Amino acid sequence: MGSEAKPVKRIRSIDELDVSPSIIAKLKDSGYTTLESLVTASAQDLSVTLGIPLPTAMKIINAAREALDIRFKTAKEVKMERMNIGRITTGSKALDQLLGGGIETKTITEFFGEFGTGKCFSGDTRILMMDRDRGDLATTRVEDLYYEFSKKYDVQRFDGGEVIWLNSVEERHSFLVPTIALDKGARVFWVKPVAIYREKIRGITSIRLANGYRINVTLTHPVLLLRGGSFVWLRAGYVREGDHIVRITDSYMNTIKDLGKEIGGDPGGRSLEALEVRDVEPFYYNDYVYDLVIPPTHNFITPEGLILHNTQICHQLAVNVQLPPEKGGLGGSAVYIDTEGTFRWERIEAMARGKRLDPDEVMDKIYFIRAVSSDHQIAIIEELRELIPEKNIKLVIVDSVTGHFRAEYPGRENLAVRQQKLNKHLHQLQSLAEVFNIAVVITNQVMARPDVFYGDPTVAVGGHIVGHAPGIRVQLRKSRGNKRIARVIDAPHLPEGEAIFVITETGIADATE
Repeated sequence: MGSEAKPVKRIRSIDELDVSPSIIAKLKDSGYTTLESLVTASAQDLSVTLGIPLPTAMKIINAAREALDIRFKTAKEVKMERMNIGRITTGSKALDQLLGGGIETKTITEFFGEFGTGKCFSGDTRILMMDRDRGDLATTRVEDLYYEFSKKYDVQRFDGGEVIWLNSVEERHSFLVPTIALDKGARVFWVKPVAIYREKIRGITSIRLANGYRINVTLTHPVLLLRGGSFVWLRAGYVREGDHIVRITDSYMNTIKDLGKEIGGDPGGRSLEALEVRDVEPFYYNDYVYDLVIPPTHNFITPEGLILHNTQICHQLAVNVQLPPEKGGLGGSAVYIDTEGTFRWERIEAMARGKRLDPDEVMDKIYFIRAVSSDHQIAIIEELRELIPEKNIKLVIVDSVTGHFRAEYPGRENLAVRQQKLNKHLHQLQSLAEVFNIAVVITNQVMARPDVFYGDPTVAVGGHIVGHAPGIRVQLRKSRGNKRIARVIDAPHLPEGEAIFVITETGIADATE
């Protein structure tokens, strides 16, 4: 009688590898704590790192790949796997349909564009800054600042308007950037600008406060309100008479003396006050509005108030991934890697309420980290190999993926090094998506192409490295009001097409017209 083949036991952790306990201990000490961390390891590197024979290293890696079913497969097997890929709803049926059912797992989805999202303010808006030539505080109109920069740097066509990318060594101007909290008041520090943008629009709204000051901004520009003992960011078009807009007090601004250093907040919250809105009046403008980009928070201070810029789609997905599958989610948690200070808990809270979820429970399942450099950004991804199975992570967001690389490696002479590091980073992310069956979403900056005279003169930063890495590339651009147009630029399994969606106070939704 022939002997029956014994069933192969599939291991579930590195502790079950068929090697000695001392080698398993060495694996853990070297950071290889999960099977997923071994899948993409080099046998040569593993052999040298652990001090083990090369055949043993190859055996370990092959066992990990077999356990995770990473092998040659037939096209039919691939088809069956694709049919079981998870998807996260964006909140818009039209956008979901464009993406083939939503944001996919096992792939990278890139969103790029939307530099100026209509969150701009009038040219006569004053900005508080430090003039390093004079060594003191100063105020300037943003329109005057634009013209000053235009004499020094190139003005490029960009997203329906014009942008001036500021040199990384720009030292003369620094702007006061606030972080705020109800229990700690405001804390401010000085930061150099990255870019200044302008575009011409027809309509604008004027918000008059109790002290007589007027905030002249576009309808989509968020302003900070105090409601029910909480901070709420609300678009200017939704602000009404009787609302209370938060600002930094004059007395606190007068205490700013030690220029160039971080300035402490007021534990009693006396650095902030809320001024009542007396009236809101939309009016015909037909002139330029301006957008000043100052990392990391994208906030800056006027002598009278605060300005905010934020990211919408990433926030929405971090909420939606927590929904059960029957409602368009994956029943899991999200990781939000913020490279530019775009994360806003206020938007998470509003979007959670829009989905009738408990905001605190939703925020408990979003794991936020601020990446301070490109090396830190790369290191974070390596750390995720342990966090993903531990916290049931189903979505990883990097917002934005190219920001640090572009800032740290400027100029053509640094292009090769930048692209090599960026390529490594994108392969890290793709590996996470495939090995853990999670969705990875990245946002990207765009730049102008002055040689293009027909068609779209903008292109995503990162060149061919970024262009070929994501599985799905989506360009976002503005439309009228709060409408946005998403266009699939590149996807191997999706036809090119467009979808219109809207950004509301409670998140992303379908356009009604």
